[in-house]
Amino acid sequence: MATSLPFTQFYNSWFDQLRHLVHQLSTVPRTPDQNEDHLLPLVNKVMSHHEDYFHAKSVATEKDPLHVLASPWVTTMERSLYWITGWRPTTAFHLIYTESSHLFESHIIDILRGLHTGDLGDLSPVQFQRVSELQCETVTNILTLPLPLIIFFINH
Repeated sequence: MATSLPFTQFYNSWFDQLRHLVHQLSTVPRTPDQNEDHLLPLVNKVMSHHEDYFHAKSVATEKDPLHVLASPWVTTMERSLYWITGWRPTTAFHLIYTESSHLFESHIIDILRGLHTGDLGDLSPVQFQRVSELQCETVTNILTLPLPLIIFFINH
């Protein structure tokens, strides 16, 4: 697994390997009376391949969560599934605001003493302003979608 690569490059390589594994699975000769145990090594390989993906994504998320949330490597179909399943582009902002507020409140004494916690509770006013600007930019981009699509996503 190549977690030292930027995640987009890792994903492209990972996806090419996935296509190869799926092709291998789809071309395995099968007969109606045949036991499927002979498929287990290949199925295990596919499962391991997905474990590699989630591990690499977890590492990438630790390094750059907004890049992973933006997911520039996904297809238009995958991106539409985010909307359908309830993940809106503005969801990340709600998470940031909620989590930073919670962490700020729980570490208020440490913050007043000048200690840094290294989490979202440490966001500066300038950083919050940038998050707010990015949220406004995101909402503006959403509003450029066709009206029926906006209405559909708001109602679902």
